[in-house]
Amino acid sequence: MEELVERTQRTFIKLSLGILGGILLLILLTWGGCHAYQGWEEGHQVRRAVAFLRDGNFKSAALSARRALQLNSNSTGAMRIMAQLAEKSRDRAALDWRRKIVELEPNSRPEALALANCALQFGDIRTAEKSLTRIDDSGKQTAAFHAAAARLASARKNSAEAKNEFGKALRLAPNDESYQMEYALACLEQPVATEREEGLRILEKLRGSPAQRSAATRSLFLDGVAHRHDPQELRSLARDLQSYPEALFTDRLLYLDVLRRLRDSEYAIYLTNIEKDASSKPANLAALLSWMSANDLSLIAIDFAKPLPAKILNEWPVPWAMAEAYAKISDWTALEKLTTNANWDQFDFLRRAFLTRALRSESNAVATGREWAEAVKSASAQSQSLLLLTRIIYDWGWKSESIDLLWQLAKYPEVQFEALHTLYLHYAKAHDTQGLHRVLSRLNEIDPGDLKVQNNLAQISFLLNVDPERARKRVSNLYGKEPSNAAYVSTYAFSLYANGDVKGALSVMTTLREDQLQEPPLAAYYGIFLAASGEKMKAREYLERGKQADLLPEEKALVDKALANLNPRGQRE
Repeated sequence: MEELVERTQRTFIKLSLGILGGILLLILLTWGGCHAYQGWEEGHQVRRAVAFLRDGNFKSAALSARRALQLNSNSTGAMRIMAQLAEKSRDRAALDWRRKIVELEPNSRPEALALANCALQFGDIRTAEKSLTRIDDSGKQTAAFHAAAARLASARKNSAEAKNEFGKALRLAPNDESYQMEYALACLEQPVATEREEGLRILEKLRGSPAQRSAATRSLFLDGVAHRHDPQELRSLARDLQSYPEALFTDRLLYLDVLRRLRDSEYAIYLTNIEKDASSKPANLAALLSWMSANDLSLIAIDFAKPLPAKILNEWPVPWAMAEAYAKISDWTALEKLTTNANWDQFDFLRRAFLTRALRSESNAVATGREWAEAVKSASAQSQSLLLLTRIIYDWGWKSESIDLLWQLAKYPEVQFEALHTLYLHYAKAHDTQGLHRVLSRLNEIDPGDLKVQNNLAQISFLLNVDPERARKRVSNLYGKEPSNAAYVSTYAFSLYANGDVKGALSVMTTLREDQLQEPPLAAYYGIFLAASGEKMKAREYLERGKQADLLPEEKALVDKALANLNPRGQRE
């Protein structure tokens, strides 16, 4: 009997364990099946998103990518789609997506390059530079890397290096038309005629490519405008450009502008056709109205827009274009009416800026100050908004406010280089040495590897006698690295002169070629050193040539003092 009970108990235990194991196995199979299904569904949604993106159906691509991210929040395939969509719409969210992908795939060379190129699209030079440094040595031998390095150089305003890097990319991928296009544009920025001719030749060739013809023709047209080419040649280029099926509405405006300047009989008919096409499309309507305002046709623009449906006139960016038109003809009452209590959504800072302009013109100081403070506060939430506001008020001639905003922009990593370079140009034009020192100091902080900035900062430091010892060490290192660089040679020689070593300064300057010494900026310093050494006749020649340079006040004072010392008490030699 006891044996039967024990056997029954063992059977019950085995049965219980079997049932439990079966349940666990079922759970595991169910979980595995669900997980496998989720993985398949995620991949399916990503593939759908890729197809939608390829076909230009951006809305469906975004929906599929978001569905994939709901299934797997770390889906890098879906993140790539979201990044590409954001890049197409110039949304800075693209950078966040690219960063997430690199975090999940830290060893991926294509993703590091994609992040660098995305960062450059939005002016984030620092992120682009860091991303490129992540790439291994073998990756740095690829065409894609050299192209990204070229874009980085272009963002740094180094056109020579950009051309060199695009050239390397093209040698590795000679049939890549996009590299040909970028190389050609880099050639156009060079001062040497033969290099420019090479760029123009490549662009002419690319006009035969369906994928590049619009960009190539547009570039040839803009280059022709900049270099004052024959108007009929420009007309031909603009006519071809607007005739392409893929042409933009702005390309049609280029052709319209050429017809207007040539007083072509086709102008009136073409303008009428454009007005008809633009009247139902807010983006095109705004572009047309802005073109009219820029060409002193604001009254015509306003008269053309007034009969249009309110639904179209209230859609962005038409209100902005209308505000420009009213401001252009100084109709402050209409501008105030347009911008008071209106809803410009995320562009409310622009509404307040235009309202500020209207109130300022009506001498309403209290309201002006209030609206301007709110405009700046609203724009400061995003660097791109603040940058747009800065550009607009600069065009209005609000120089003081523009400078204040540019210094605010210098705090945002993604736009600080653009802001600081703009400030540099402003202070250089104003011959403001203190301002230049402030800008160069900030540039040196955020990019200590920029040798040109180091040299200019040292030069300004000597002129202002600000921390000369540090400047002396800095320029000594630069001279040691590149003893044939004329700018570095001149600054190093000036450091010796400022320290009382006139003989050493002259010795260093004589390492330059005569044609280099004849350049006005270098001639000014060479003349100063010669005068200090007593070589009066030779000094006068170089000082007079140096006066042709665009000198800072402190440099001009040094030249004037040197000339005065050549003729003590006004005596003739």
